Amino acid sequence: MYCSNCGSKIPANAAFCANCGKQLHAPRPQLTQPVQPAYYATQPSQANREKKTHTIIGILASAVVVSVIVLIALLVSLGNRPPAGPTDLTSNTALSTSQAVPTIPQQGSFRPNYTTILGGGQDVNTIMIYMVGSDLESNSGAATLDLQEMLDARFGSNVNVIIETGGCLYWQNSRMTDGEVQRWTIRDGELILLENLGQKAMLTPQALKSFIDYSVANYPANRYSLVFWDHGGGSLYGFGSDEVYPDSCLYLPDIAQSLAACDIKFDFVGFDACLMGSIETAYMLEPYADYLIASEENEPGLGWDYSVWLTSVGDNPSIDTVELGKSVVDSFIDQNDPRYTLSVVSLREIPYVYATLCAMMANASGDLAEQEFDLISDAVADTKSFSEGRRDMFDLVDLTDQCDLDGEAELVAAVESCVKYQNDSTSRGINGLSFYFPYTDLSVYQYARMMFEDIGFGGQIYEFYDSFVNILANGQRNSDGQSLHAYFTDDADEVTDFNQYDWYDEDATAGYDYDMIEYTELEIFWDDINEYYYLPMTDEDWDLLTEVQLQILVDDGEGFIDLGLDQYFENDEDGNLIFNYGQDNTWVAIGGQIVCYYAEDILETDDGTTFIGYVPAVLNETTDIEIILIYSDVDPDGSIAGYRMAYSNSQIGGAGTEGKGYFQFSEGDLVEFVCDFYTYEGDFDASYYFGDPLIIGETLPEVSYEDIGSWPIYQSYLLIDIYQNYAWTETVIFE
Repeated sequence: MYCSNCGSKIPANAAFCANCGKQLHAPRPQLTQPVQPAYYATQPSQANREKKTHTIIGILASAVVVSVIVLIALLVSLGNRPPAGPTDLTSNTALSTSQAVPTIPQQGSFRPNYTTILGGGQDVNTIMIYMVGSDLESNSGAATLDLQEMLDARFGSNVNVIIETGGCLYWQNSRMTDGEVQRWTIRDGELILLENLGQKAMLTPQALKSFIDYSVANYPANRYSLVFWDHGGGSLYGFGSDEVYPDSCLYLPDIAQSLAACDIKFDFVGFDACLMGSIETAYMLEPYADYLIASEENEPGLGWDYSVWLTSVGDNPSIDTVELGKSVVDSFIDQNDPRYTLSVVSLREIPYVYATLCAMMANASGDLAEQEFDLISDAVADTKSFSEGRRDMFDLVDLTDQCDLDGEAELVAAVESCVKYQNDSTSRGINGLSFYFPYTDLSVYQYARMMFEDIGFGGQIYEFYDSFVNILANGQRNSDGQSLHAYFTDDADEVTDFNQYDWYDEDATAGYDYDMIEYTELEIFWDDINEYYYLPMTDEDWDLLTEVQLQILVDDGEGFIDLGLDQYFENDEDGNLIFNYGQDNTWVAIGGQIVCYYAEDILETDDGTTFIGYVPAVLNETTDIEIILIYSDVDPDGSIAGYRMAYSNSQIGGAGTEGKGYFQFSEGDLVEFVCDFYTYEGDFDASYYFGDPLIIGETLPEVSYEDIGSWPIYQSYLLIDIYQNYAWTETVIFE
């Protein structure tokens, strides 16, 4: 197809000419009043889900992405506050602050490493692996696979591998006992049972300390290492998911309690878990270990390759710790994919990194006072985030570069020095250490301040954060003090009462000049020449936005089926946001049938741009899941990467640690797709089964884009600004 105006070639599904901007003609759509779905509606339980009999057949939401945007960050809650302060677990008395808060040195005057390597193969290594099996084992046998890797490794008597297993309702091997905690060692490729502790919680400071004490008492060494194996939730949400005791979790202060009560230092502490490669984790560990090996991002299901790096220790018990870390990282990437991340961090340099971060944050506070909030907020939105943005975890160096604050060079140099090795990730913005930055979910900020105070992490960082979140919170209110989110969704239950939090000060930002979009004037207009509706947008308006998402609803004659949100929008040559989706009339499909699709993340890699989203479904009539779809430059039609448990299933004790990798479908699995349904008044009705059940065959079903059919399509946009205000445009119907 060619443009009738300039003659340029146009893709068959294009909505406008990329050369001259000429709009393709379409019937004039009907303008309606906004449909306001409850964006954070709670999905009903499986028992209450009804069958939605409509089968909508159909093809693609256009693959053209005009602007790369940031994902919608899903709200999470922290749950109960973790125990305060490091505690001596033997006497139950508080430890001195000096044991948890390291002295800040000058660069170049770092402490010596705690561990002295003897050299010449004389060293004795005791490697402790704290394996909380969880659903990783019960669903996919991931722990069993890693145990086999340990058995395949080659090492002699000067390497002790001690494993504690538990936290799992169903082990997919004949050795471990379901629901019980057991201790093991490996000798000559054989798994030897040391102790059976029965049913007990693993995710408590006492349980962790007991394992460490047992390992040290029975397997003394001059080099000790500790590996945490399970789910991870990052700095704020801690480590571990115990299926037997689902309300338990090891937060950073809990781990600090355990390590402070054990009279040893570690050569390295590793996390074969998601999201634990943060400065907060490193700062907490610094008094107790020399190195941290962990990932900024979610880990894949296979995790570390134990056969390779344990053999490296076996071949040379005196191996340099950084060299050992390289073996961990390289074999991890070889077994998985270069998109993932893993870093070796020198903990003795972390106090200096912390000092430079505090100094930069002090300068950032000055920038806030100079009315530079919008620049900083924009920088946060553009920074590489992890776990699809759900945990407010950002790459430390990338955010520093984006903000361009005084002290940036010193902080970047400090991080580059302390990150001794990391894989050359194909994802951009990966620099080895992440950190928590309060941005999308202010309701957990109070808990974050208390938690990090417990490990001595704060200072100028939280002086800046307090100022930043006060501006952010005050910017989320209109002149009547009402949340703009509530103003547009007409849902008072969605309003957060910031007055209940210690950090919130309504007068703290008095006199601050809030530069805001006039959301009360989000009226759309008809363009007679180009024949489309549009939302007038200025360059200043675009500067104040951090996210734009397209929503598509379908009128099935009884109400509205929510087909989801996509990272897709179009603007004309004047910068106006345009409504012309009805010219395409297509949406995401699996196995030939339309599904609900929610865009989640955009990854910039060396190979181009990758888009990640999910499709809600039910697996084998029992388990709520989210099917992960990945689109890339080399796979524009998309493919199924696997599935994860739905968020409602993965919340443990309010912590919400991240699933490690994606589960894979098995032949014969029954998949039933799910949609949210709204009344004509815009009220959330329920979640329904959607379309026909799908049985997984020898190969995964194809992802495609299919025509929605003759159902009326309702198009609107969700706009999110630098204050994290959520506003919906008016809705256009295409019939």
